[in-house]
Amino acid sequence: MVGKGQLGEEREVRLSGGTVRYREIGEGEPVVFVHGLLVHGGLWGGVVPRLSGSFRCIVPDWPLGAHGVAMEAGADLSFGGMTRIVVDFLDALGLRGVTLVGNDTGGAICQSVVASYPERVHRLVLTNCDAFENFLPPVLRYVQWGAHVPGFVSLMSAVLRVGALRRLPITFGWLTRRPIEDRVIDSYWRL
Repeated sequence: MVGKGQLGEEREVRLSGGTVRYREIGEGEPVVFVHGLLVHGGLWGGVVPRLSGSFRCIVPDWPLGAHGVAMEAGADLSFGGMTRIVVDFLDALGLRGVTLVGNDTGGAICQSVVASYPERVHRLVLTNCDAFENFLPPVLRYVQWGAHVPGFVSLMSAVLRVGALRRLPITFGWLTRRPIEDRVIDSYWRL
């Protein structure tokens, strides 16, 4: 992961459910990146600098757990609501015919955008992502349950403050081939 500054100047856009921060760099056809749960747009730090010479790269921090600006109370953050947030974002920036690039849960959201709004997307690029019955992956299904339990997010945040616990199978341990650097996880959780 490179610094967020290498992903372009930080901007904000106001949507019906709240504010979404994003970075933008490059010129050309628009490429919009959609990350997964518990990370932010910095996830794309190894990709965007390579593409920004040929494409307009737009890297939002989606409201999926590591975003810096809270959405409004009552904002629909369900799976369908996230699909709509992506489309509202495209509308707010006047984007048509984009390439959507999705990873993890962001890949599932991208698939939903394409299925519901096919005219909005020219190309779809999916990296390792959720699909079909693998949403969320079995090792992380407890997160779906926990999201409905008061205090769960605070508990997860406390667990992820402890370096050794970050590598457990139920946190980030089985999600990567190589351990994620502490500075990267710190940026996701703003520790």
